[in-house]
Amino acid sequence: MWSYWFTLIFCLAIVLMAIIIIPWIVIALTIEAIRERKTKPRKKSKKDGLFENFKSVMKLTGALLAFVLVTVFLGYVSVPYLKDFPNVIQRDYSYEEGFIDYVDDLGKSWDNEVEVNGEWFNSTKIKRKHMGRYMTFEYLPNTKLIVSYQFRE
Repeated sequence: MWSYWFTLIFCLAIVLMAIIIIPWIVIALTIEAIRERKTKPRKKSKKDGLFENFKSVMKLTGALLAFVLVTVFLGYVSVPYLKDFPNVIQRDYSYEEGFIDYVDDLGKSWDNEVEVNGEWFNSTKIKRKHMGRYMTFEYLPNTKLIVSYQFRE
């Protein structure tokens, strides 16, 4: 359950940071572009026109691209956690039971993927040594994170 709270807090911190830092970067780059135009003597040539502030435009484009990538990533990762938030507060978990078909131990990662009745769930406690055992468990419906479990013989 701690992994749910950690991921939720992490995603919210990144969102808050993006709300503060990304606009600050855009404003700073805009101010820098304006200052460069005012301080540099302008010479008219054939290359001027669209690319006269290429460096400033590329910085702004990079900042906007970073903002879009962070937004898409956080939307993909944090939306299921946000949907499960009311379930966590009300302790309204889904229930499942069945045999553990497979446990995908991801190495040094803190969670394992557990296959039960053809569906994949995430757990921090269930290991490969538990494969083939019958278990009943409660899980969060959107993130498929196992909250509590019990083995039966």
